[in-house]
Amino acid sequence: MTYEDVTPLLHVSVTQQMGVFQQPDRQGDTSVTIEADFLFPKEEYRSLLKAFYTEINGPESFEPLLEWQGENWSSRVVRSRGQVLEKAGFTTVNIANGIVNDSPGSIRLFETLAYPASPCIPGLIIMTNMNRSEAMGTMIVFYTDLIIQDGRAHVEEKKLYFDALKAICDRHGRSFEEYNAFGAGQGILGGNAAECGFLNFFTEEDIPFLDEVIRAVLPLYRTMLNNNSGLQATQDDFTCMYRSRARFVEWFITENIGHRIAKANNIPLETIEAYGFPPVIKY
Repeated sequence: MTYEDVTPLLHVSVTQQMGVFQQPDRQGDTSVTIEADFLFPKEEYRSLLKAFYTEINGPESFEPLLEWQGENWSSRVVRSRGQVLEKAGFTTVNIANGIVNDSPGSIRLFETLAYPASPCIPGLIIMTNMNRSEAMGTMIVFYTDLIIQDGRAHVEEKKLYFDALKAICDRHGRSFEEYNAFGAGQGILGGNAAECGFLNFFTEEDIPFLDEVIRAVLPLYRTMLNNNSGLQATQDDFTCMYRSRARFVEWFITENIGHRIAKANNIPLETIEAYGFPPVIKY
């Protein structure tokens, strides 16, 4: 069974719950009206990622822009499918005066995930949000890592990612080791996280640091794609990839805090699947 087989069973009739818009992507895609009043993540990350995925998959790889809007939330998804990246997507989600961390609050999220067509090449995740809740005040959450698809060690790729992030942390007087240790061993992404990046909590003063991280990992990941373009995957590699993708979806639905926040604000799973779920899952 593939993910496409079960997707219709997961989706409630979205058009009965909210406005759904599908239209050609454009620069400054801002027709949705729900916005949370945060300085971060920056709107310009959308054009940054659009250009990044254009370089890799080509300008014709993009599907029509997807937009959803509910009573107090909005979501805008851009998605690319190509020969190098089987699926790459990013989203901006705003929740204004909703529920965040089981408390009244607001949040602005930017997230991107990329899944190479070859199981021998790790995927990429960058997730960051700025949120404010009565229970926890204002904070920024940031996470980036590689996504292991074939179960192999990928020592070289992990070292490249680790070293690049450590160098940025060193320039800003931060401890990469401390940041990296925080999320290690937690089974993030269903145990598929390479654990060469970091997950942690930050404040508004950390925005320049996080901005540098985002802009640095993109060319680094492009280098990884180029360096591994000639690898030949075996059937076992594809079998491992499908298993790892299935674990990711199971983890996301059962453990991911972001999914719990979405459910608490009546945001349907389809808005997340559109950009973040793997392209094909076989059970």
